[in-house]
Amino acid sequence: MEEYRSDLRNATTFPGLSILPDQRRILVEGKEIYLTHHEFDMMLFLARHPGQVFSREQLYEAVWDDIPVSVYAKVMCMISSIRQKLKSCTDKEYIQTVWGVGNKFDPGT
Repeated sequence: MEEYRSDLRNATTFPGLSILPDQRRILVEGKEIYLTHHEFDMMLFLARHPGQVFSREQLYEAVWDDIPVSVYAKVMCMISSIRQKLKSCTDKEYIQTVWGVGNKFDPGT
């Protein structure tokens, strides 16, 4: 854990979760999970706006640079993948669906 201390001032942290943007690392319950480039960007974006609900279009625009073919499918696939990876370390549901609106980050504090 000592190697992370220099980057903690830039970290986004919640109980049980640390996102280190300078190193592009995520620690859940002290264990590192590995996310793809876009998964990391989406997790960081959501975590920097806890409790705020974003539509799938807003999430797409925050993470991708291209013109969408299917925003819904891409975003939902990404969120599903992040949830699966988080479940390998914790039972907390950090990313929640708000039916009919979009998704939000809930730190569960």
